[in-house]
Formats: sequence, structure tokens, C-alpha cells
Amino acid sequence: MHRAGKEEELNIAFWSGQDGCGTTSSMAAIASVCASAWHMKTILLQSRNQKSDLNQKLGTAWRTGTGCSAHQPEAEIQDMPKRGSLVTVRKGRMYYLPQEEYRKKRSYSDAFREGMCRLIRSAEQHSDITFTDCGSGDDALSEEILSRADAVVVNLTQERRNLDNYFQGRHVFGEHVIYLVNAYHPQSAYNRQNLNRIYRLGKEELAVIPHSQFFRHASDNGMTEYFVRRHIRCCGTDRQFYFMQELLHAAALIRRAAGLEIREGAKSR
Repeated sequence: MHRAGKEEELNIAFWSGQDGCGTTSSMAAIASVCASAWHMKTILLQSRNQKSDLNQKLGTAWRTGTGCSAHQPEAEIQDMPKRGSLVTVRKGRMYYLPQEEYRKKRSYSDAFREGMCRLIRSAEQHSDITFTDCGSGDDALSEEILSRADAVVVNLTQERRNLDNYFQGRHVFGEHVIYLVNAYHPQSAYNRQNLNRIYRLGKEELAVIPHSQFFRHASDNGMTEYFVRRHIRCCGTDRQFYFMQELLHAAALIRRAAGLEIREGAKSR
């Protein structure tokens, strides 16, 4: 993986070893923290192999332009962020590019892979931090995206069989990896302490996003960014306090893994 030498142009890739790990939801939530708590301009992308589309998590309001395709000429791909093909989630802070049709397959054409990589480079040039959702892709395109990311976020569930399947044949990503448990239940036998012990994960390698029926409802209705922004400064008596504290901590670990130290607890102004 390459490492970022400055705050700008960070590239975070989200991936999971199986479908249904909440990869798209967690990426949208982490990006919302970066936009609201740390005032970073974020752009979110998908590699077309994820059934859960970003518009399901972030809504479709304020869309301009005509969409895009990785098969378009390089000049057009480079200009997309300027021409308004992105969906605006929060003006000046957060944008995403719809993945268009779902196309999960074992292999992609060279033209498609090259187009997708150009698209990521273009997004990097126009944002402080770029997020790419690789879904559960096991193909050359996903490998390329993951290999050039500043940090990789591996999404997991708390199911023993799925955990064993992943860690027994652990994918080699390099050192800048965060393992993220979605819909986390602290009462599970596979809670954070036991996951650290059983799978020999360092304290800085493992993050969680707790289960919250309120967050799930917001996420399923295209309101992820609004939910995070509304609760970003909630106090200890708020029923979303534990969820938000863990979400903020997870986002901080991911940014740190990408090479950018931050002061945890920073709030939006």
C-alpha cells in the first residue's frame, strides 16, 4: 500500500470476506463522521460488485449531471467531480458517485479496471479523503483497489463460523488494516476482548460499530449522514451516546491507520 504524506488525498478501501457484513453502511457512517466532526471533504465510490447501493444509505437528493461509467474516456472521468456527476449529500462536505448497475463477477475487463482506477485517482484529487466500497469482491479489480489504498477496512460479523473462515485464511493486505465489526453486540461471546484474544488482534486493529435499531432505520432510508450529524455532539444521557462514541473511535482508528493522527473527541462546529 502507498502511504499518504499529507492530510489531503487519503484513500480508504472497505472490503469484506462475505456478503451481508454491512460494508456499505459502515463506510457511509465513517465518511459522515469525517465530514461532520473533522470538516473533511469526502467522496464515496463503489466498484459495482456490492448489492447495497450508496443511494440506499445516503439518499438521492441534489443529484446533478448524467451519472458515469468506468468505460467513459479518460478526460470525462477526470472531469466528473467538476461537472456535477456526483450526488451531493452535504454541500462542500460529502458526495458520492452511484455505482449504476450491480455487476459482481469474477473478472473485469482491462478497460473497466483502468477506468475505475482513474476514477479513484480523480476523486482523490478533488477531496480530502476518498472511500471506495469493494463489497466482497475477490477479483483483480478489488485486489488493485485494496493494494493502493492508504488503509483497508475489513468488515466482519460476530458469527463464529464466519470469523473462523476469514482468520484461518486471512487475506494479506499489509500492515495498515482495521478490522471493523458491524452491528456489534457487547454481550456476544465474541465481544471485543475475546476477538482480540482469540484472533490475536492488537487494540488499535479492532473497531466496532454497535447495533442500533435507530441507526439501521436511518441507514435503510437514506439518512445516514443526517443521523450522524444530528447525534455527533450527543451527551451521555442520549440513547445514541454509546453508538456515537464507538463510531467516532472507529473513524479515528481508520484515519490513524491511513497515516493521519487526529484528536479524538473533536466535535463539529
